[in-house]
Amino acid sequence: MVMDADARASAAAAERQWDDMEVPSVDMKDLGGPFEGPEKLLELWFAPSVEALPECQRAMAERHVTLGGRLGLRRVPKSTWEGMLELVKCKTLSIETNAEVDAFLLSESSMFVYPHKVILKTCGTTTLLLGLERLLRIAKATLFDEESLSLQSSSVSSTMLAAALAGEADGKLLGSYVQRVFYSRKSFMFPEKQQGPHRDWKHETQWLDQYFDHGAAYTVGKMNGDHWLLYMAQQTETDTVPLAPRVPRVIGDDSTLEILMTELSPRASQRFFFDAKDDCNSDRAHELGTQLSHDMGLAGLFAHTQLDAFAFEPCGYSANALVPASPHHSSGYWTVHVTPEPGSSYASFETNVALDCESGMDDEGGDIAHVPALVRRVVQMFEPGSFTLTLFVANDDASNVTALRALTLPGYVKRDRILYEFEGYELLFLSFQRNP
Repeated sequence: MVMDADARASAAAAERQWDDMEVPSVDMKDLGGPFEGPEKLLELWFAPSVEALPECQRAMAERHVTLGGRLGLRRVPKSTWEGMLELVKCKTLSIETNAEVDAFLLSESSMFVYPHKVILKTCGTTTLLLGLERLLRIAKATLFDEESLSLQSSSVSSTMLAAALAGEADGKLLGSYVQRVFYSRKSFMFPEKQQGPHRDWKHETQWLDQYFDHGAAYTVGKMNGDHWLLYMAQQTETDTVPLAPRVPRVIGDDSTLEILMTELSPRASQRFFFDAKDDCNSDRAHELGTQLSHDMGLAGLFAHTQLDAFAFEPCGYSANALVPASPHHSSGYWTVHVTPEPGSSYASFETNVALDCESGMDDEGGDIAHVPALVRRVVQMFEPGSFTLTLFVANDDASNVTALRALTLPGYVKRDRILYEFEGYELLFLSFQRNP
C-alpha cells in the first residue's frame, strides 16, 4: 500500500500546522543548573504502534492507503505543547526531529513525542504531574476525537485543540485512552523543596490513581539508601476505549535503560562548569554543549546521531540525541542531564535504543553494540561515586536483562541486584558503589 494524493496533501498540511511558532526565547539568566538532579519520568502509550493508531486503521480500512508524514501526537502544534509545559514549569530550548520522533530539549530535561506515545522527563522542582491532565486531553482530542480523524482535516490546529481543552473532564475517562503508563523517579536529594504532589511518593501515586485503573506502585532498592520508585498501569483485555479500534495488546520492541549517577568525580564535574558571560545566548549555549559532547565522547556513542546539546552557564548540561537503526541496534534516542554542583552532583543517562546482545562489542570506542559496553562507556565518562541502573524491557527482549545481571565494572562493587517480572515486562535494578 502507498500514500494517495489525499494522504500526501494531509501530510503536508500537518507539517504546516505543527510548525506554528518559533521556539520561545528564554532568559539565559534563568537557566542556571537545577539544584535537584533526579528526574521525574512519565511515559504514556496510546497505541502499541503507529500502525495501530485510529487514523491509520481507518485509512487502511476505508481507503486502503497508508498515511505518512506527521501522524498521531506529532500533529500537535508546538504552541499546544508549550502550553502544557507551562503547567509543568519548564520551557522548550530547541527541537530536533526525524521521521519517527520529535525531541524537545527543555529548560529542565526533555520530552520525546512519537505518533503513538510521549515521554516527558523533568528535573528540579518542576511539577510534571500537574501537566498530566492537559497531556491526556491533548491526546484524546488528537488521536480519538472524530474531528481529528477525518483524512481531509487530519492536520490538528491549535484552535481545535483549545476548544477540546476547555471545560470539565472525567479523569478516569481520559486515562482510559492510555494503553500503558509508566511513572518513575529516583529518590530525591531535597524532597522538602518539591511542589504539589511531588512532595511525597504516596501523593504522587494518589494523583495518578485519579486517572488510571489497575495502577500499581513499587519501591525498588533500599529505603534507607538509593532506591527507585515506579508506578505502572496497563489496559486489560476487558477495558474498552470509546471510538478506539480494538487491536492486539502487543508489547513489541520496548526497552528503557537508565543510569543515574551521583557524587561525580571532581575531574568529571569540572567539565560542566563554564565561564559565565554577560552576552551569553542560546546559540553560544548550544555551541558549548555540542563541543563538550564531542570532547567527552557522548556524540560518538552511536553512528550518525542527530545531536542537540546545551551548556548552562555557569554550570550544567543537557543533551538529546536521535539514533538511527543499525544492524546492531534499533533506532531511538538517548538523553543526558548533568548538574555538577559540589555536594549534590548528579548525572543521568537514558536511552530506548534496544541493543543486540548477541553482537560483539568495542570497549575502546566506536559504535556501541552491547548493553554492558554502553554502561561501561557512560560510567567512565562521569566517574560517579555511586550509581543505580535500571533496565525495563519487554519480556520478548529479556536477553538484555540476562547480560546485565552479571555486569561487573572495574573499581566498583555491586551493592544490589533486584529483578522484577511484570505482565509483559521485566525490570532489572542494580546499584554500584566505587571502591574506597
